[in-house]
Amino acid sequence: MSTDEHVHPFDPAVWSWNESWYFSWIDLDGGPAGFFRLGLLPNQERALIWSYVFHDGTWFGTEETRLRYDDFDLADGMAYDRFGLDFGWRASDRAGGAAGEPAEFTYHGIVRVVTGPGAGGFLPVALDLSATPTTEVYGTGTGNDLGSEQYAASRFEQSMAVAGTVRIGDQTRSVRAAGHRDRSWGPRNWRVTFTLGDLQSENAQLYFVGAPQLAERGGGYLRDASGVRPVRCIGGTVDYDDAARTIAPAQLKFATADGDELDVELVPASPSISFDMAHTCEVPEHWLYWRILVDARVSGWSGTARGWVEANRYGIA
Repeated sequence: MSTDEHVHPFDPAVWSWNESWYFSWIDLDGGPAGFFRLGLLPNQERALIWSYVFHDGTWFGTEETRLRYDDFDLADGMAYDRFGLDFGWRASDRAGGAAGEPAEFTYHGIVRVVTGPGAGGFLPVALDLSATPTTEVYGTGTGNDLGSEQYAASRFEQSMAVAGTVRIGDQTRSVRAAGHRDRSWGPRNWRVTFTLGDLQSENAQLYFVGAPQLAERGGGYLRDASGVRPVRCIGGTVDYDDAARTIAPAQLKFATADGDELDVELVPASPSISFDMAHTCEVPEHWLYWRILVDARVSGWSGTARGWVEANRYGIA
């Protein structure tokens, strides 16, 4: 197992130091989709999770921002089992970040029905998923979250093939999904404005981050039959509906370094999930931050893809 699957040395002088596990998946046959993020905050002696599943038009899930840091088992990946909630990410001993070696993700607990006719109620949810990397890890740097010579900070992404079962209430569904994960460690400044996209199909993925104040110009990477290649956004617009926490149907254009171009159309396919951001600042400050599921058409891809759009609207809404 790669040492980057374990926790890293943290700077005791940095309040926001964050060790993050992120994992998302989208069923390729139109079934459930979900995402999970754990942020360990050692200098605050706490941890936070976002864990949500979207199925048949309804969001299910929970946001916990005050879990005790000391309640986590960090000897092999990460795991938590307290007060009727257990979850974990356990990488194969052979994985080391390499393609072909699976990791196991589990999440069992009673969660809130967030949208739909039963909104406000609770149901048991059980996720038992095996995630097999389909690419090597892809380093994407640290953005604005810089470490130091003594306390290194970094980040990587990886595409996954996901299989297993999802149980919501008394119904169990087998999933065959495309997935994505990232690992990051270092200071975490949430007070930045960005929009993230992650589009998945049977044989391809487009992952990108842009900034609204820069007319969405940004970049990311494309995974397809040619491997993994960086891309940059060269055109298009995204119109935000901040009152509804979503976007209007959008068009973007991307280009690879070798001149290939992709036209992308995005259409919202779910209500939004909003996150509580006040606790992420040492002096609490709240702003709009949300995620939706989208349907997408990408030139050169067969059929309609599904994906995520996440927007941090700091300084705007």
